[in-house]
This record gives sequence, C-alpha cells and structure tokens, in this order.
Amino acid sequence: MTTEENDSIAAALGESVLVVGGDAVGRSVASRIADSDVRATDDAPAPDAVVLAVDASQSSGAPPEFPSLPDAVVRIAVLIVSDRPTADERALVDALGTRVDAVVLASGSGADDLAAAVGTLVSIVGDSGIVNVDLADVKTVFRPVDLAALGVGNGSIDEPTAAIEDAVASLPRGVETDAASGVLVDLIGPPDMSVTDINEAVSTVRDRVGPDAHVIWGGAVDPGAGETLEVRLVFANVETVRVAPGDDCPRCGRSLSAYRLGDRTMVSCDACGFAGVSVRLRE
Repeated sequence: MTTEENDSIAAALGESVLVVGGDAVGRSVASRIADSDVRATDDAPAPDAVVLAVDASQSSGAPPEFPSLPDAVVRIAVLIVSDRPTADERALVDALGTRVDAVVLASGSGADDLAAAVGTLVSIVGDSGIVNVDLADVKTVFRPVDLAALGVGNGSIDEPTAAIEDAVASLPRGVETDAASGVLVDLIGPPDMSVTDINEAVSTVRDRVGPDAHVIWGGAVDPGAGETLEVRLVFANVETVRVAPGDDCPRCGRSLSAYRLGDRTMVSCDACGFAGVSVRLRE
C-alpha cells in the first residue's frame, strides 16, 4: 500500500492521517500500519495530518534524506530516542524541525517502539471517545512548536495522579515539562471512570506546566480496562532537553562533567568549554 516512492502510507484513522517513513525503520512502521488498516489506499485524498516516523537510535553522522511531505493542516515528526538525545540525535531534531511543525520525542528504539509511539499519537487524534481530541486541538497545541514529548502510563483508576506520574516518568530522559506551552491529555479508563477521576488527572498535568499552557483532554471508556487507567500525554514546546553529566556535549560530542554551584549543578565540557545549568535532573 505504498506510493511510487515506497515510503508513504495513507492510513484512514478517523482523521485523514498520512504516515511517512523517514528512514528504514520508519518505512517498516508505515508499512505495518497500512497492513493493519484495511481502509488504507494508494489513491487516498490529501491528508489532514502527516506523521513522519524516524528512529533516532539509528542516527549517526549526517541526517538521512527525508522524503518530501505533502501540505497538511499539521505535520509532525515522531522521533524515538533510547536515552537522553546525543549530539547526533540533536542534529537530527534540528534537521527535522525544518520539515515539520513539531518534532515529538518518545522513548525507545527499533520498529516496535516506533510503531507504538506513532500508533499512540494517531490514536489520540483518530479514536472516538466520550470527549474527543480532534485535529483542531492538535493544531492548537502543535503550531508553532519546536519540540514535544510523548509519554504513556498506567495506574489504578483509584489513583489517577499515580497514572499521570507514570506517564511523565516514561518521557525521554532529560525532558522537562515546566516550559510546555500545551498538553494533550488522553485518558482511557473503565466504565466507572468518573468526572472526579478525570479532574484529578487533568489537575495533576496542570501542575507540571505553566499557568498559561493549553491543557486539552479527551477520554474514552474501555470495558476491558478492569480497574486500570491508561494515560497518554503529549507535552508541546519542551524547548529545552537539558543535558546531564555523562551526556554527549552538544557542541563537540565529548562526555560532559558535573560541577556544583550552590544548589545547582553546572554541566560542563572539559574539552571545548561548553557549559549549561540543569534546573532539575530527572533520573
């Protein structure tokens, strides 16, 4: 179900979404999505949204040659990273940023993790529920945004806050949410999920971002969820992926060292002199 370039798949999942493989792993993910969706067609109409799938853990040296992307209401790259982004992966983020409206980081490596991240993002937009996150919401959160981050977590429906914290903990290491300009919050819970449960979950997300951030939530009921609440979060405009001791220097690629300055940690490169201060290092 590919185009003549063999790297674009039209997957009609609620909204018209085009999943494009940005590298070899991304192309395999796009093909997998098409094979699982009987409505995917080669002659699909112009998409409302384009998702470019890339596995950053395979990046070394120059960024790959990305395929051309059609015009759409919103164009998003989903990029999985296995740990804190390396210097090569940061260069890849910069390269992607010129092609799309937002780059969404997610934890993982390989086709399975990339497929899960892409599927989650598409599902948030395309799946129906008691309250839907739609394309207009995505546009509100993602335009204009340089960098975003995706996290998925689970917990007891009796403890929505714990489920939110689990989702935040799944974000790529080093991502801090304080500066986020917007958040998509998608909740999937059992039939007895209450307004109180939803309010507690959304309030917990609001505590992780600034007072002016857009927090847009959607929710769905899953009869098979038991007593489990699944939380899917997309934090937009996390423009700083903070460096930490042992990370690759973003300037020269050497390992960074740590020095204490009062109650803060100074992260510095002994080789080239790069210095950055991390407000909070999340381990």
